[in-house]
Amino acid sequence: MARALFCLVVALVFAAQSLQDTKDPLNDFCRRFGHQTAVIDRKLYIDGGLVQWSPISANPANFTNTWLLYNDLNTTTDDGGMPQLHANLTKNSSIPSVSGGILWTDEANKVFYLYGGQFQDSPDDFSFWMYDTVLNQWNHTDGVLQGIERVAFGAGTTIDDLGYGFYYGGWMNNQTVPGWNGAPLATSNLIKYDMNTNTWTNNTGPDSMGRAEGVMSYLPASDGGMLVYFGGVTDPYQDGTVVGANMSEIHLFDVASSKWYTQNATGEIPDMRRKFCAGVTWADDHSSYNIYLYGGQGIHNITGFDDAYVLSVPSFKWVKMYGEGSAPHGISSCNVIDYSQMLVIGGYFANTDSCDSPNVWGTHNMNLGENGPANSLWDQYHPNITKYLIPTPIISVIGGGPTGGATATKPASDWSNPDLSVYFTRVPTFAARTATRYFPSGTSAPGNGTSHHNSHVGAIAGGAVGGLVFLIAVLLLALFCLHRHKKNLKNKPAPQAPPPPPVELPVNNPATEMSAVAENPAKWAHSPGAQSAAPSYNHQHSPYGTPPTRPAEYHTPISGYPTQQGSYPSSPHTSYPPQPYPPGTYPPSAYPPGTYPQGYQDQQQQQYDPQLSPNDPHYAAAYAQQQQHHQHRRTLSNPPYDPSRDAMANEHFPPPRSPSLAPPAPVTPTSATTRGGYESVNREDYDSPPSKTNTPAHFYPQPLNVRAVSGEQRPIRGRFVEVQDDEFAGGQRRF
Repeated sequence: MARALFCLVVALVFAAQSLQDTKDPLNDFCRRFGHQTAVIDRKLYIDGGLVQWSPISANPANFTNTWLLYNDLNTTTDDGGMPQLHANLTKNSSIPSVSGGILWTDEANKVFYLYGGQFQDSPDDFSFWMYDTVLNQWNHTDGVLQGIERVAFGAGTTIDDLGYGFYYGGWMNNQTVPGWNGAPLATSNLIKYDMNTNTWTNNTGPDSMGRAEGVMSYLPASDGGMLVYFGGVTDPYQDGTVVGANMSEIHLFDVASSKWYTQNATGEIPDMRRKFCAGVTWADDHSSYNIYLYGGQGIHNITGFDDAYVLSVPSFKWVKMYGEGSAPHGISSCNVIDYSQMLVIGGYFANTDSCDSPNVWGTHNMNLGENGPANSLWDQYHPNITKYLIPTPIISVIGGGPTGGATATKPASDWSNPDLSVYFTRVPTFAARTATRYFPSGTSAPGNGTSHHNSHVGAIAGGAVGGLVFLIAVLLLALFCLHRHKKNLKNKPAPQAPPPPPVELPVNNPATEMSAVAENPAKWAHSPGAQSAAPSYNHQHSPYGTPPTRPAEYHTPISGYPTQQGSYPSSPHTSYPPQPYPPGTYPPSAYPPGTYPQGYQDQQQQQYDPQLSPNDPHYAAAYAQQQQHHQHRRTLSNPPYDPSRDAMANEHFPPPRSPSLAPPAPVTPTSATTRGGYESVNREDYDSPPSKTNTPAHFYPQPLNVRAVSGEQRPIRGRFVEVQDDEFAGGQRRF
């Protein structure tokens, strides 16, 4: 019965998952928000976040987006003029699906890294993942700095020329950190990840104030680049009580010197807001860097904004580009494409029940130079527009022309620090980054080639049919388990009582036999039926360690407690072969009860009649024949004592082990090592029990002789996963 219930539960679980997977991220789309994005090789990747399915209700439910999607930036749809969306990339349930995180891009190696974000339900332990766009494969990475925790809805960016990823501020709460019991806490740290060396740095912010829900952009200025942060909320009391950040307060981080600065901005300053998005572009001569922002939510309400502004640097002037629209929303994503267009995807709409342009999956486009066919800020996406021209509203504030030459090159209120006046006169020069991985010959990123509007129809149909087939298979499995269980119950023989002894044999009285042994134990000690009891063994279970639990509250923005794993040593067990026959019994008779050797019945021509009188002339002969019959039966049923049986009993019941032969002490398993800092998501490592014999050397893995075709010796270890290459017969390469 337990097995049948287990099969039924498994079937129901898989059936529920199958029903959830029947939702199609393209055809059933209504809204999307809280996701993270990255652009690599003309593909805009969309990961995680929350979705609402069509048809939408008055109080729509939010579902976690478990797909990794991408927009093909080389094509547009016939209906809506936006990049075609695809949902054919790999992502299984072991990869975190979070909201409010960031994807750091590594264009040189064609990968991106997922950091931060919060779960919709209980959070997992912090893990760091990367996605290989060439191999369409997720990999788990090691080497995270102790004290780095998952945070959400901070602000981050990537300096691809240097291979650096940055993340400033963000929330730590019960959706980001397992075991978090206190109030949400905004952090004040700037985290830096070096993709070249797989190392982390935990830097301080401009001050000790916790911040979250703002934006950060990278400017190619100064000697090593500049980071610009503004907007969002502050957490001055470190208890989750938020205060809006003034949009005129701009924080800057000089990468080369690792110094923070704060500069005031003027102009048409936007209202305070949180969870908005932004992207940056600049003039050809670097005379102005223009950061475009869109929308966002209010500080103490979620109605939000439907507007667009530009912060122009180094004049630090705010310019309003688009007035208040009719569909305010925040938690969108902004990605600048070819320095000239910015795709605004998704958002949370608080005052409408309508879906967000489902024909283009919530994708909207800004023509940053207003030089498209519509000659306006909002326009369809055009893959052939790749040059940024400064639009008239900005030129009217900073001077110059469409290609540069701005005349306003400093703030109206002068510089807050003279260092900034020097930094913005310099343009960094970086050596071209080269890939630190090996690209298999003939391998290209998934989805290359011409894509059409209906290219996803086959995948959708196949997914629907596959889901239906899977659901039917699950139901058939449940029915099979129930049928098999009923059949086993039906065929299971009922317990039967032992057959009675033959009528002609005397029935032994167990109570009499036991009393006889008790009265004279010496007499029975060496009898043929005596058996020594098997030794008793206590199976010693080694104690299981309990993984350490996270402290109830955090008193610092970044936890100082490292993530640890509990130790679970295996328990040694000793088993012994069973005794062939129960104590006091012997092998069964060669003849079944009631049968006799051939010719035996010939001797029984005259049967003894118990009704004969002793005075009958036939009584003496019949009584003698009866005694002869019983004597012969005793000879058949009770063979003489055979000493070899005692030897057999000793063979199956060995004496207790001596202390020198005691089972070995339990061995604590060690975690599998990872090579090169990366471990494929499809790999599984197991700890082996202690060996009791010497293993021959040829059973151990032998090193591979990896050689290039030209004779060059390639390194056999690297930071990325192993790949197969037909160019190297049987070999393995690392990149």
